Amino acid sequence: MKLRDFFQRDVRTDAQDTLQGLLRAVLMRAQFVPGARHALGWRGLKQSVASTGEGWTARIDGHAGVFGVCFNGFKEEKGWVVGSFGLSYFPDADEAMVECCSLRAAAYSQRPDYMSLVRDFLQNEELMPLFSVGTLFLALDTRQQALYLGMESPTTQRSIAKNGVRLPSNQGMVWAIEPGAYDQNFPSLPVTKAFFEVLAASVSYNLEQTPGWLIERRYPGMEVVYDDREIQSKPAPDIEDVFVGLGYGEGRFFDPFETSVGRDCAAGKEILWCGAGVVPEDYRQMRWWKAYHQKSNGIPNKQISGIDERPPLIVLSGFLGAGKTSFLRHFIEYQTQRSRFVAVIQNEIGDIGLDGKLLDYKVTEIDEGCICCSLVQNLKPAIQDILLSFRPDFIILETTGAANPFNLLDEISEVESLVRYDCAVTVVDAVNLDRSLSQFSVAKEQIKAADVLLLNKCDLANEPHLQKARHKLQEINPKAVIFMAERGDLNPSLILDTEDRWAGKDLPTSLSDSKSSVPGSHVHDGLQCKTLMITDPIDRERFLSVVESLPPGVFRMKGIVEFSDTPQPMLFQYVAGRFELSLFPRPEVTDRFLTIIARGEVPDLARKLRSGNQLE
Repeated sequence: MKLRDFFQRDVRTDAQDTLQGLLRAVLMRAQFVPGARHALGWRGLKQSVASTGEGWTARIDGHAGVFGVCFNGFKEEKGWVVGSFGLSYFPDADEAMVECCSLRAAAYSQRPDYMSLVRDFLQNEELMPLFSVGTLFLALDTRQQALYLGMESPTTQRSIAKNGVRLPSNQGMVWAIEPGAYDQNFPSLPVTKAFFEVLAASVSYNLEQTPGWLIERRYPGMEVVYDDREIQSKPAPDIEDVFVGLGYGEGRFFDPFETSVGRDCAAGKEILWCGAGVVPEDYRQMRWWKAYHQKSNGIPNKQISGIDERPPLIVLSGFLGAGKTSFLRHFIEYQTQRSRFVAVIQNEIGDIGLDGKLLDYKVTEIDEGCICCSLVQNLKPAIQDILLSFRPDFIILETTGAANPFNLLDEISEVESLVRYDCAVTVVDAVNLDRSLSQFSVAKEQIKAADVLLLNKCDLANEPHLQKARHKLQEINPKAVIFMAERGDLNPSLILDTEDRWAGKDLPTSLSDSKSSVPGSHVHDGLQCKTLMITDPIDRERFLSVVESLPPGVFRMKGIVEFSDTPQPMLFQYVAGRFELSLFPRPEVTDRFLTIIARGEVPDLARKLRSGNQLE
């Protein structure tokens, strides 16, 4: 079993994180090759994170609604660690299946904020039980030589309103549900099986093998009857609870299956296949039998067809604190919702890259200084490394805020066989534009280098100021397309059709213009950088006092800090006198540090903050 080829954790050290990480690896890697993810059945995937764990929303072929998957817990039994994941289905508001939902669930689906609630379903605890359709099981044996994937779902989820339900209307009280009629009669099994099939196909795809063991077992099912006084569960002769399990590798698969079933009553029906003989008829056409072939021959040879398979390369630039990471987050979310995969290459001035810790994504960080100074012969290996494992739809090269993009010309020409240069996007801070241009020549070069200029933070400036800023950008780079934005939020489709927009026209003066001069880098502006490591919590009051008294030469400061009055790490962002503290969203990151970028000498913050705190 080729589990180690794409997943390296040991389930014995941290079962909960390992099982969630394994599901994450299966889901994400199934998205990396566009042709494969389509053949596997995926139509969209987005991660959702809460304090209790992580979850996913997903769309699959043949279903208009959105599936939600969340971690429920795990058990350790007989050499296996078995994790359970709740599965919900949130039907589209116009989907006929809404009529099968309970009255409360149907009412939710008609709310204007319904899809917003679905996207953050982990933050809305009542959504999951309302739309629950089944349970998924993912298990590893402690040797990690065998993997089990299972599901459980009733054939139908049914509830009966014994006394009916009356609701007010313009004509007075009316029966929303007649006495003794169904409140809910939802076909859970086919919906759960559809998602299970796509997930199992993704497991086969990643392991590059088909299951060697299959079981289906059915138990008598129940329906719910309620009135004003009580809720009762009673046997329903036409409902069954169905368990399906698949085994990969070599192991005792009955053990995790029985753990997931957890029932003493006798089963009504069982199908068992152990790798020999004909596959049971009900399962012969499932995607998981052929999914692993997608790796070798499931993708059409586009080169033979004359189609350019190289992913587009977008260079993302912008002076310190302009909002590049905010733009990047929006860009990634937009593409992920459309089943596209974005690979990001980032680099930072300083010893630790913060932005890579803010983006929970595939990032190749190049931390040996800034891109314009020490990326020589590093960009090509970084891209090669990405392309060895993935087939991204886009590669974004995010330069440090003090980098001169013109210095990337030679590097980009060397990777033309691997990627197709698309455009350079420069994010501009509308509030601090005048200061940046007057003090830092590299800020002007970043604007000159752009195909697309994103004038950001427009919500923090008045209209006359924005008009003046826009005019200044046009003077510096008259051929660039200019967009206005707040918090880096720009519809990526406005950028990605740049090539069509300029078809048949001269390209703007940008990175694609090889005749452009190559001026100096940030060193000529006297910018210096220092990273301060923080090993213990610091005093909040003293820290804020130090921040308020920073000299004007400090232009940018960012990092992760922990205060003595709260156990939660905080994200600190400082730009030209303005700063923001917010909860840091990724508890698995343990580094605590501050990176300071200043013109001239970097102030000795360690000395100012030391008072009882340990800093290096």
